[in-house]
Amino acid sequence: MTTIAAVGPSAYWYLTRGTGTIALILLTLSVALGVANVQRLRTENVPRFVLDAVHRNVSLLAMAFLLVHIVTSLLDGFAPISLLDTVIPFGGTYRPLWLGFGAVAFDLLIAVTITSLLRRRFGYRTWRAVHWAAYACWPFALLHGVGTGSDTKAGWMLVIVAGCVIVMIVAVVSRAIAGWPHHAGARLAALGASALVPLGLLVWLPSGPLAAGWAAKAGTPASLLRSTSTATATPVSTSPTSFTAHASGSVQQGSAGGGLATVDISLSLAGQHLSRLAVNLRGQAIDGGGLEMSSSDVTLGSASNPGQYTGRVTSLQGTNIGARVTDSAGHTLNLVCQLDIDPNTGAAAGTVSAAP
Repeated sequence: MTTIAAVGPSAYWYLTRGTGTIALILLTLSVALGVANVQRLRTENVPRFVLDAVHRNVSLLAMAFLLVHIVTSLLDGFAPISLLDTVIPFGGTYRPLWLGFGAVAFDLLIAVTITSLLRRRFGYRTWRAVHWAAYACWPFALLHGVGTGSDTKAGWMLVIVAGCVIVMIVAVVSRAIAGWPHHAGARLAALGASALVPLGLLVWLPSGPLAAGWAAKAGTPASLLRSTSTATATPVSTSPTSFTAHASGSVQQGSAGGGLATVDISLSLAGQHLSRLAVNLRGQAIDGGGLEMSSSDVTLGSASNPGQYTGRVTSLQGTNIGARVTDSAGHTLNLVCQLDIDPNTGAAAGTVSAAP
């Protein structure tokens, strides 16, 4: 079950998702052309310079879409990603491993772009060495995409990932069998490595990004999450009303008539006095599940007083929810809910952060 809304800074959100997907497709084509060896692919009808130009332009397009992907991720501001996180891997607070893979891929692409533009200054050997090392950017980019992407569970995204993997396998196989059996050991190693990629994804995806609770496992954010078994929360400031806690509960979707749908989210917050959070969304039903939100109600409180704070949703991006609630004394809290929702059972799990 997925909630969908058209409120808040959703333009950046959709641009980030779209440009990231397109960048992965273009990067796959660029690296595949390089692996298959553009020179060997030329034919009498297609001159070498045409294939070289296609390879170069696809690579530049991939870099352009990647830059837009990075800029919109920073401008969106929903996830705590800094400019340094885009170039220095594994040091951020938001899914550091998977975001770090993206930073590694970006750094390798920068190195390739600079050495390609200044090839005459660096020399052929340096350029070639950097170019070969840069082939590693593709698996890093793929892991980044499936590890941090909000669309990983979508059927169309799985088709794109599968297509990218197949293209790379075809490129490696075509390169390995060309000139066989010269350097047979290296060719067999390349074929073996290409076979490990789809097998590894088939084993990992069901228990990783496709499983419930992946957001928490991936580190969203890593410094604030605690496992369900410990049922503890991490303070984020000295204020008694500031906290980040593990959340678990359920999501129910219903109909309000007239084509309107409702989504009711009930969460328990581990280790908090304000342990009950309820979010009610109303809006136009969307084919395939979910809704386009038109109004909302949010309550936060204790078991004895669940309506201590009341308010509304201020931003809704997939299953990431922002809200603002106020108590009778005028104290206001900003809430950020980052959830994973099992579409089969309606079970929800993730984190809820509150700050004045």
